[in-house]
Amino acid sequence: MRKRSFFGQYNFSDSLLCKLDPRVKIVLVFSIVVFLFFVKTISGYMLLLLFSIFLILLAKSKISDVFHSLAPILFLLLFTVLFQLFFTPGKVVYSFFFLNVTSEGIYLATYIAMRLMLLSFFTFVLTATTSNIELTDGFESVISPLKIVRFPTEDVALMISIAMRFVPVLFEEATRIMKAQTSRGVLFNKGSLMQRARSFLPLLLPLLLNAFNRADQLAIAMEARGFVVGKARTKYREMRIKKIDLFFIFLFILIMTASIMIKRI
Repeated sequence: MRKRSFFGQYNFSDSLLCKLDPRVKIVLVFSIVVFLFFVKTISGYMLLLLFSIFLILLAKSKISDVFHSLAPILFLLLFTVLFQLFFTPGKVVYSFFFLNVTSEGIYLATYIAMRLMLLSFFTFVLTATTSNIELTDGFESVISPLKIVRFPTEDVALMISIAMRFVPVLFEEATRIMKAQTSRGVLFNKGSLMQRARSFLPLLLPLLLNAFNRADQLAIAMEARGFVVGKARTKYREMRIKKIDLFFIFLFILIMTASIMIKRI
């Protein structure tokens, strides 16, 4: 059975998105994140949503995996939407006790929900079509101009790569520990909120110990291979901009411009 995808987990395929230069994908995704705040219409967000679905299908990923990627931000999404619904002043369309739902709140909640979902979808496409090594090399190349001000670009890129590598590992470790403790009679989903919180305490210690153990093994492996912080290293793969990269750059510019300029329906 194929594992479900989440942030940080790369799914290899022969799709066009996997063949793109990682620098191009990183810059385009960050550009989308910035341009999302300039889109002011529902039709603009719907265009970006259709474009994100097109990219997901082009990456040969399952839609169920994409919605599963919303799990880490689900609480933030619900809290933000409910807060905007009930606490945005304007024309009241529905009252529930002392809470009022306004038309302005509905529009604002819709905009914020669409933004968060699109952020999740585009980030999913980036991490699902780019390996950790490619992300590290691409991000290091993108921020390399900061070396002029003596910014530790290589160290930052290495930390991001290690963090992204350990996120799925820690999720798997937590799931395995929870299953082991459930078989021993620990109940994670029963009782009051305080009891549920206490039931997760025995999960933290073995998870932290495993994380420190993996970090120590990684440090030993890097030292054994001659890694020295700050020393120049050669690259096994050379990144080059190809025609397909230029095509996707043009396509992204076209979609972003259309989403901003599209009229309100």
